[in-house]
Amino acid sequence: MQFPPYGNYSVDISGNVLEVFAVGAWNLKTTQIFVEEMHSLIKRFEGKPWAALMDGRRWVLATPDCQTCLSEAIKTNITMGLCRSAYVLDSGMVKKAHLERTHPSKQRDLEFPTYERQYFERYFQALNWLHQEGFSPINSPMK
Repeated sequence: MQFPPYGNYSVDISGNVLEVFAVGAWNLKTTQIFVEEMHSLIKRFEGKPWAALMDGRRWVLATPDCQTCLSEAIKTNITMGLCRSAYVLDSGMVKKAHLERTHPSKQRDLEFPTYERQYFERYFQALNWLHQEGFSPINSPMK
């Protein structure tokens, strides 16, 4: 049985940053559609280093099968140049704990020395960190 997608998102590229705004509760169908769209977009980086900025303040978590799908997508993203991920979340720990299960460095057999993720409560804190790390939605590495 297939379920219709739940939750919503917007995803776009600005400069050398993939910007994601996640809303609502996600099921596997939503996650799969998101991953497909995201992987299509990040081809535009042509393997050059890039960062992701995910605003999850209006996100209401996802089903457990989504974690596996997202974890695999993040590993693929890293092989395609993802170096930094900045997650903007509200102050509760539940979303962060949920997202930590998708972190590839938490898996014993995998090591990604060029990848780092950080969590923030404010959008501009996340932007500032990415800027300090060499990533900005203002820069335009695309032709």
